[in-house]
Amino acid sequence: MRALGILVKSSSYGDKMDLVSLQIDLAQRSKWNIGYFLSGLVFWIYVLITFLNVPVDKAPTYWLVGTFFIFPIAILFSKLCNADPFTKGNKLADLVGFTHMSVISMSMPIILVIYFKYPEALLLTMAIAYCIDFYVMSWAFGSRIFGASAGIRVFLSSAAWLFLPEYRDLLIPVIVLVSYSLLVIFIPIKRNAWLKSRKKKA
Repeated sequence: MRALGILVKSSSYGDKMDLVSLQIDLAQRSKWNIGYFLSGLVFWIYVLITFLNVPVDKAPTYWLVGTFFIFPIAILFSKLCNADPFTKGNKLADLVGFTHMSVISMSMPIILVIYFKYPEALLLTMAIAYCIDFYVMSWAFGSRIFGASAGIRVFLSSAAWLFLPEYRDLLIPVIVLVSYSLLVIFIPIKRNAWLKSRKKKA
């Protein structure tokens, strides 16, 4: 069954909205989850700083602890950006939220195993695990920017880890940091252009 033909009931408006209407509502209210991407950017800046200033054997502990601050910081940034971090009543927002929580809950055991048994692979694991849900965001938001960012990030991080082992702990944070920086810059631009194009078609 074609996605555009599916009608979903929106509990916040009490009527039926098609996929494009849900995407427009999500873009207007969540601002494409800009707060979460700003939080991700801050986290990877923190990772890079700890790598440069903390002994190698202690840095993974700082990285692991830092992950628990990503969500509250994302909520704070969302409020500062006047974005709704949850967009309740929008079924696409529910999908993005459930996917994100599934990725976090299912990847955390793997991250803990890596932390205790194979800490040199922790940054690569986090770089990959924390962008799996970007592909769902591409569909939910109606933009390829998120999936493209995730694909490039995973490829470059994996290549750095495999082929440049002496520099992997420096290169991976830099790669992910740059990917988040580009997203933070281009999300408002792409979102505004996307909204204008959809409103013209409406």
